[in-house]
Amino acid sequence: MKLRLAIVLVGATMMPAMAQSGPNESMQRQACMGDAMRLCSAYIPNRGRIRDCMAARVEQLSPSCRAVFDASVQAERSPSGRR
Repeated sequence: MKLRLAIVLVGATMMPAMAQSGPNESMQRQACMGDAMRLCSAYIPNRGRIRDCMAARVEQLSPSCRAVFDASVQAERSPSGRR
């Protein structure tokens, strides 16, 4: 039960923090849920801290999560990606 709650919290808190106009939330969740739980579960439910944790450990992210994470960061940096 605790694991299920943690997964829901990670999905609800981390993915919107990473999303701008980059990869959609479903793609992010699928690619990064395991990495977020493995590397940054101590920061649930703080979105900003989860994102900072993942950014600090970008070399430890799985290839699929790293690709999605990098695309999200790029979308945030582009003028058209900011809301």
